Amino acid sequence: MIPETERADLREVLAAFDDRQKKIVGGVVTVMIGNPHRVRDREWISEQFTHVTLLASGFEDVSSAQDGLEQIQGYVQDNITPILNACYRLFQCVAADIAAGGAAQDMDRADAVEVALGYLAGAAD
Repeated sequence: MIPETERADLREVLAAFDDRQKKIVGGVVTVMIGNPHRVRDREWISEQFTHVTLLASGFEDVSSAQDGLEQIQGYVQDNITPILNACYRLFQCVAADIAAGGAAQDMDRADAVEVALGYLAGAAD
């Protein structure tokens, strides 16, 4: 069971993120939900973070491939720790919510993603 104070703190962290960061959190948590057995593999999750970051867009205003690579690398370096920390916390909250609801057997990945996105939607209020 995760205390409500920790959930409230997570909501505050998510609310402070910009739109790109929220997209990345949503994407990474979705990947985590689809591959829960790999969540503890830090190298794998770092690769997934990078892939989702590329897909989250916002890097179109580059003058060259090298410039784009430098922008993306800089963004990943600057943001990987706070965003992945939020992703892990959100993943844990979703797992706890599902377990507390007693419906873990009947839930599928789409249901778990919906629970996760509910936290992000609440952060947008």
